[in-house]
Amino acid sequence: MGNGMASNLLKAGYKLTVWNRSVEKCEPFARKGARVADTPADAVRDVDLIMYSLGNDQAVEEVVFGSKGILSGIKEGQIAMEMSTVLPATSLREQEAYAKRGVDFLDAPVFGSKQESADAKLWIMAAGNKAIFEKVKPVLAKLGQTVNYFGKNGNATSMKLVGNLIVALELEALAEGLVLAQKAGLDLNTVMEVVKVADFRSPLLVSNGQNILKRDFSTSFALKLMLKDAGLIEKFGESLQSPIPALRVVEKNLASAVDLGFATENASALIKALEKEAGVEVKAPRK
Repeated sequence: MGNGMASNLLKAGYKLTVWNRSVEKCEPFARKGARVADTPADAVRDVDLIMYSLGNDQAVEEVVFGSKGILSGIKEGQIAMEMSTVLPATSLREQEAYAKRGVDFLDAPVFGSKQESADAKLWIMAAGNKAIFEKVKPVLAKLGQTVNYFGKNGNATSMKLVGNLIVALELEALAEGLVLAQKAGLDLNTVMEVVKVADFRSPLLVSNGQNILKRDFSTSFALKLMLKDAGLIEKFGESLQSPIPALRVVEKNLASAVDLGFATENASALIKALEKEAGVEVKAPRK
């Protein structure tokens, strides 16, 4: 995700400093004129806006709060923006720590995959001080096709988990439906023609369904990350005493698919756990 964002910021003419735990991932940006930082603390030196997209809450703990983390190098007057999928409580903890240093903070997670990131077609949400949001909105507009403001800090992170809950349930519904269609002997190409036009259609169902029929599980959003997000959603739901019974079914199938060895495949590979249980492989005959 960060690769696409960084590339589009460079294309837009912004001066960029980059940092990654895997130094080699910074090399393409260095060749395009970006400064490569040695540490997160070094990365925030002499910049106006700090943006980071990390894999989980633990990575945020290390990169933001660690000994050479962002907080050890940030200065009053700068703006920090968290674009990861984390718990709202994590975003609020960051906001509090930044405020003590005179730094404005936005939580600004995104919907979309690597392709949307590369194409500057992400769907971006942001929460925090409205004036700061308006100030950075032109930057976000270079990364996404929509930018929505959600009010106080933590709200955008909350919306990200709400959205990922819907995504997880859609993928589970697609997987169960395709396995059932296979078991019923239906023509799967015709099944997908209906999925494309019926009132339950969605771009997510169509794209993932077509790829499943081609047995294409190349990673757009990794299965292991969806399992991680399911855990976050479960914690979030429990903290609000909001029922999420269907998520627990999805979480079980995600964990089963990870145990079967598909962790780094696309999240749609959760169907493989259901296929194993059903004794079928969902694959459309060639036309």
